[in-house]
Amino acid sequence: MKAGAIAAGLLVVATLLAPRIAERARDAATDLLVQAVPRPPDRTTPVVIVAIDAAALAAHGPWPWPRATLARLLAAAAVARPAAIALDVALPDPAPGDAALAAALASAPAVQAVLAGTGPPPPGPGMVVLGAPDLSALQMLPGISAPAVGGAPVGFAGLPGAVVRVAPMLVRAGPDALLPGLAVAALARALEAPALILREGLLQLGDAGIALPPDALLRLHPAAASVPQVPAAAVLAGAPAVEVLRGRIVVVGVTAPGAAVLRPSVLGPFTPSVVIQAEAAAQLATGWVPLRAPGGALAGALAALLLGLAAAALVRWRTAAGLVGAALVALGWVGLAAAALRLGPLLLDPLVPAAAALLAGLTEAAAAALRLAREKARLAARFAHRLPTGVVERLLAMPEAERLQPERRRVAVVMTDLAGFSAMVRTGEPQAVVAALNDYLRGVEQALLAQGATLERLIGDSVLGVFGAPVAMEDVGQRALAAARAIDAFAEDFRRQPEAVALGFGETRIGVAAGEVLVGEMGGARLTWTVCGDAANIAARLQELGKTVGQRVLVAGIEDASLPPPLGVFALRGVGDVEVRPLDPAGQGSV
Repeated sequence: MKAGAIAAGLLVVATLLAPRIAERARDAATDLLVQAVPRPPDRTTPVVIVAIDAAALAAHGPWPWPRATLARLLAAAAVARPAAIALDVALPDPAPGDAALAAALASAPAVQAVLAGTGPPPPGPGMVVLGAPDLSALQMLPGISAPAVGGAPVGFAGLPGAVVRVAPMLVRAGPDALLPGLAVAALARALEAPALILREGLLQLGDAGIALPPDALLRLHPAAASVPQVPAAAVLAGAPAVEVLRGRIVVVGVTAPGAAVLRPSVLGPFTPSVVIQAEAAAQLATGWVPLRAPGGALAGALAALLLGLAAAALVRWRTAAGLVGAALVALGWVGLAAAALRLGPLLLDPLVPAAAALLAGLTEAAAAALRLAREKARLAARFAHRLPTGVVERLLAMPEAERLQPERRRVAVVMTDLAGFSAMVRTGEPQAVVAALNDYLRGVEQALLAQGATLERLIGDSVLGVFGAPVAMEDVGQRALAAARAIDAFAEDFRRQPEAVALGFGETRIGVAAGEVLVGEMGGARLTWTVCGDAANIAARLQELGKTVGQRVLVAGIEDASLPPPLGVFALRGVGDVEVRPLDPAGQGSV
């Protein structure tokens, strides 16, 4: 869990130390979110665009149109009695026909667009500031390029950013001057609000109150259906379609390619200003103002850290299932951000917390893989040549807390002893003795490993194999008997070979016992895995007893139909009375 937590923490610190980069990434992710989760549909369409499109330019001349043509367009739109008309065309310079255009603006509930410039703020809707709201985050303009045409209040039509994500609700046009955005001005005109009342976090237009973000920037959140458009040519011709303008906010602007200024936005890659302003007005008309979650970047950082810790904990618990859980945590956060946007509208950061969960989960999984590789190497080194194939993998599949822990377990033990070994060591040629002994021990080990035994220890000519530890088995007795038969057959065949006969190889005595033992890592400073208990002691005593009773293989503590009747009950040193059976009813030669 430590590695994943560190990764999530580093990501959080990076977002706090590089806020601009983090904000750009967050904005891009939020763009995808607002496009994937449209705002709730409006019951009625409160806004309509009168689009000066390519057909209008073909019918009435190229852009820019004469002021008289614009005047006729506004007058024709006003016939339908719209709630307000917003002219999204900035007219800073005088031109012929200004008087007619001013008269058209004055005769309609109109507002016109202005852009940044160097002049003083022109008259706009009245503004009343109540209390002492913090206005320091509002966009500050160097001045305004005042319109050359009077007759209507103004609204700021500038759209900030390389990618348009927001529309200004209010801007500062001077040290003490506030100017509404074009969409806000149009809505105030439609509501016939005599003045805009600004409170802390609230902009009131008549009886309507609209939430106001600290920077007064409206985060655009398109609906599933775009604001409808009516061709300007149809309005000029007085077509019946003009009736759709009645009672609605009408935004007039250019959409014709080559004439309109097209900007990348959350609405599309090439979006005319009039479409952006109309969408902003539609949002404001329904009071849909997405706000950042309280706490800002610090709250997002805390959420990211908590999600990262949760994902790391899941992976630490179970790596594969935890990775799925980490992915679900990340998706769950994105789903929560989508729900908050649709129901709030509340803007949660959809990126950094989700990324922290994924990063923490992947980092913790990588750390787990590294730990597993190290543990596998450690186990392989510790149990080299002692475990059958696949047991190391089964050990690693266990939870770390359960692996190689001291415990009591029922096992079966097989212990071998080679008769005549001491005499061979005293009289045999060393190289021949070692070579023959290695071949002999290799055969004994293979017989044990073939049945799944762990080679617990090798002392001289003796081998101790354990069935049922460190990995549990259900049929330990049957496996031990099968291994003992295989060892006996191998040893009898081996000692008849010429090299073994020349060295004086004797019979192999085998003790087989089952019972409960203590297993664990023991050995002081040099730990090694081992077993302690009566089963191991009985197996050792049985292979000693074999010489006395004339049997190569003796068994105790195992019930199996293949075993003959007991030889009797024998008092074994350090153990007590034990019922002993031979391995087979026949075929046991005397020692």
